[in-house]
Amino acid sequence: MLKPISSGATIGVCAPAGAVRVEILERAVANLSMHGFKLKLTPSVYGKHGFLSATDEIRKQELESLFIDPEVDTVWCARGGVGTSRLLPLLNLDQIANSDKPFLGFSDLTALQWALWAKHRTTTFSGPLAIEFDDQLTQETRDFALQMLFGATSENWLSSFADSNLELVRSGAREIIAPLMPGNLTMMTTLLGTQWMPDLRGVILVIEDIAEHPYRVDRLLFHMRNAGTLQNLAALVVGDFGWSREEAQNNYDLLNQSLLDATRGTSYPIITGFPYGHGATRMTLPVGSPMRLSIARDQFALSYAISPFATDI
Repeated sequence: MLKPISSGATIGVCAPAGAVRVEILERAVANLSMHGFKLKLTPSVYGKHGFLSATDEIRKQELESLFIDPEVDTVWCARGGVGTSRLLPLLNLDQIANSDKPFLGFSDLTALQWALWAKHRTTTFSGPLAIEFDDQLTQETRDFALQMLFGATSENWLSSFADSNLELVRSGAREIIAPLMPGNLTMMTTLLGTQWMPDLRGVILVIEDIAEHPYRVDRLLFHMRNAGTLQNLAALVVGDFGWSREEAQNNYDLLNQSLLDATRGTSYPIITGFPYGHGATRMTLPVGSPMRLSIARDQFALSYAISPFATDI
C-alpha cells in the first residue's frame, strides 16, 4: 500500500528522462515551496547529456536514491521527453516496488510505470511533471494532482472536470470494475514484445499522445491490435491527442474511425474526450489501480474501486 503525503511533505525530484530548462524547473520549485512543500532535488536534475539529463547510470542511481531516502515522501519526475526505456534493464524494480511512496510521472515515464505494474503490480500516478508546476497547468489540474497524492477520493472524479467533452463512440457494458492502465500510446507500443509489457486483458485502457498525425496514430493502434493487446479490454478510454484547434475536428473524426477499425470484433465501450493528455487541463490517474467506470447514456463517472493508499495511517 502507498502512504499518502501530507502538508509540508518533502517532494523528491529527479530527471530520469530528458534534460530540463533550468528556469522553468526553478519557477516550479519556487511555486511548490510557496505551497508549503519541501523540495529535494537530485544532483543531476538540471544536467544535460546530449538529449538526456545525465548518463543512464546516473539517472538510474538518482531515481533509485529517492525511493530509499527516508526524508523523501513522494517521488516526482522533472520531465518526460525521452530516455526512460533505456533504464528498464538497469533499474532495481524490486526496490522501487517495495517503497510506499507515491510516484508521479507522465508521457515518456509510461515505460517505467507500466514496467512496475507488469513486474510487481505497483500502482504509480500518471500526472503532471514537476516542471509543469511553473503555471503551465490549470488550477483544477494542479489541485486534482495534489488531492490524489493526499489520498483523497471522491464519488466521481470527472465532476472536477465538468467541461470535458466526453463522447461514447461505442456502447458496451455500463458498469465496469477493472484495473486502470493510462499512458502514452507511443510508449505503450515500444513495450510490445518486452518483459515489461503488462497483460491488458480485462483492463480499462486510457490512451493519449502529443500531436501525432492521424495516420501515425492509426499505425500505432493497429500495431496494438496486431499484437493482440486490444482484443480483450474492459473499456478503451481516449484522452487528448494534442491537435491544434484548426486540426482537431477532422483529426478526431479520423481517430474515431481508426478506433472502431482497430477494435473490430470486440464489444467493449469506447469513450473519447477524456480529460487526460498533454494539455493544461487534465486528470491525474493511478496506473493499475482497480477503478469503477460507470456509463449511463451521456453520463460518466470514474472512482476508485479499491484505493492504493493505506487506510490505517
